[in-house]
This record gives sequence, structure tokens and C-alpha cells, in this order.
Amino acid sequence: MSSPLTRLSHITLQVSNPQRIITDLVTKYRFKPFAARGLDGVAPCQVALRNGKVVFMVNETSQSSALLYDSPVPSPSPDTACNVSYEVEDVPGLSQRLVNQGCGLLVPPTQLHSDAGPVSYCVVKSMLGNVRHTLIDRSRYTATFLPGFQLLEKEDDNGSPGNVTQVDHVTYACPRGTTAQVIDWYNRCLGFQHFPLREGENVNQGFEICGPQIGLRLTPIECPGREDLGKIVMAESLPQQGVNQIDQFLQHHKEGGIQHVGLLTPDILQAAAALTDNGVLFAAQPPGYYNEPQKRAEILRAGFTPQQLSQFGILIDSSPEFQDKKDEIQKILLQVFAEPLFSKNSVYLELIERRGAQGFGEGNIRALWRSMQDMMHDLGQKAQEGAMTQ
Repeated sequence: MSSPLTRLSHITLQVSNPQRIITDLVTKYRFKPFAARGLDGVAPCQVALRNGKVVFMVNETSQSSALLYDSPVPSPSPDTACNVSYEVEDVPGLSQRLVNQGCGLLVPPTQLHSDAGPVSYCVVKSMLGNVRHTLIDRSRYTATFLPGFQLLEKEDDNGSPGNVTQVDHVTYACPRGTTAQVIDWYNRCLGFQHFPLREGENVNQGFEICGPQIGLRLTPIECPGREDLGKIVMAESLPQQGVNQIDQFLQHHKEGGIQHVGLLTPDILQAAAALTDNGVLFAAQPPGYYNEPQKRAEILRAGFTPQQLSQFGILIDSSPEFQDKKDEIQKILLQVFAEPLFSKNSVYLELIERRGAQGFGEGNIRALWRSMQDMMHDLGQKAQEGAMTQ
């Protein structure tokens, strides 16, 4: 089936201390608040922040039904990313089809009116943990954001620091043995299809990576031709490799959830430098990664130096594509993980730059995995040391 989704609207973070997260997104990640409600304390606080086309909605943890365009995550819940909202064209028709598929609606079709026109939406619970999707029709709405929100900037003020452009992918941590069911739900209900990471890949098997301290199955899905939706990547740990970051995430999100969000940037070096200056901590790589002869040659061939990438822990994966016998085009993928947003086992952000590459390089996956394991271990040690000194 073709997807009923047209574009990704925003990703929601539900947090107990919205001011702290908003401050971090503004001062560290260069997001700009542009719409809000509940700042007077009458309704739950909801603040929308933007960088490029990436919009995060920060919701104050609340069990109130007064949340707009969302439904509260049941208490008790850790700070979490819990909602990927999409724009659609027919909320009543799509919600009925979802109900017919056995989906649960957390919020039935609802319409709000304003001077800028109507907006209709519903909220559907996904197959995975606390992940839900708000489906919004704003095709007849002409204002900058959604009804019920106060704009914090002028209608024509769309300025943004611009170090990221859009959401590249959202990665879900799936309990072992559930990936196939989750993918089936997204295929039947929202039109996502398997995006193989290697030729002949079986959707039920996914892309498995095994080795010392790593056991991971990745299975990406996408809506072909809809780049504005971004990909969804299912991540499931393999049992024979011991406890890892997926398992640690699932200790706090037992039924699964959003583990990280990949943000596309046109210049990862520039973005990483700016964010580092603002206090963002990136996962470091061992010096041997950049000094290995083949990797060093690959870095130089792509137009970088090992020093440029190593100062921020940026990983590179490249593959040649031959147009004919004379011409060779390098497809390059650059990635780096940032520190978790809330706690060491919570959601985190990733910077990713694509130069023709569409997948996720195996070498990058292995190195990213290990770097994040090391970062989480270091954060855990620092937390223990801090507790001991108090």
C-alpha cells in the first residue's frame, strides 16, 4: 500500500523538567523556541522548538487530558521521546482504517478552528511500547504552527541556526523477538516498507552484526519516495552477546521505545564544532580508528584529514560506485552520536551527513555502537562518583 503520510511534523519529548531540556536544546543544540502553550500554568506546558525543518515538542509530564495534539504517557514514566507526529490528508478516513486494523486510538478525530483555518488530528498507539503517532491534517491551515499555541516569533520569522536540516531517521529499541511484529504493523497501518542494508537481506532476519561486545540486529523501514518522513530503524539486541545499550534502554522502557534520533546536517564538521563549543559531548573514538591505514586512506580520499574527524569522534564510511569504467563516484556517510538527553540510558541525538549514501555503513555501525557503549559506561561511572561525594 502507498503511505497515507505526507511529511514528518514533529517529535515529542515528555519530561518532568521541561525548562532544563528546553535550555539544553537552545544553548547546546541551537534550537529556537517558536510556539508554546501552558506557560501561565493553566494547562500543561508544551513548547515547540525548531532547527532547520526539525521540530521538537517538549511536553511537561502530566496525566491531564488538556495536552493538545498528544496523549500523556501513563505514569510512572521516565523522561522519554514518545511521539513521532506526521501530517496526513484525511484524518477521519485514516483513523477509521486504523481502527479497522485493530489499532487503538488514544485521541479520536478532533478538529480545532482558528482564524488561520481548521486543523484536525488523532493520536494512535503504535505496536511498540510508549510510541504513539499524532496524525495531523493542516492542509487548510495557513499559520506557522498549530491552533492553541502562542507564537513566540513573527509569522515571517523562520530564521534558524540551520546546523541541521531534517530528521534522517528515528531508531526504536525493540524487545527481543518483536521486530517482525512491529514492522508488520507499520507496513499494514502506515505504508512503511523494508529498506535492506545489503543485497538480498531478509526482512525477518534484518542486518545482524556480531563480534566482541556487539550483538545487534538492525531492520530499517521507509516510505519510498517520501524523504520528508525519514526512515525508522528497528534495533534489537542479540542474546548471545550479553547486556548492551539496547538492553539497558529496555530496563527503563520495558516494552520498547525511541532510542535515538538521527538529524541530517549539510556539514557535520561545522555542526559538530559549533555544538562542541556550546557544551555538547560527542562519543569519542579510539585513535586506532583513524590511524588504521585503510581508514586513513579512505578519510583522505574523501577530502578530510584524520585530525579533522578525530577531534569530534566523527565516523566515515564510503563506497565507490562506477558509472562507467573511467568515472568513480564516492558515496560517503559521516556520523557521530551525542550524549543522552536525559540520563545515560535515555534517548540521544545523532548527527549524520550523507553524500550520496542512503544506508548505514557496517563499519560505522560497529564503531558507533562501541563508542556509545564506552560513553554510557563513562557516564555511569561519573554518576556513581558524584553520588559518593555527596
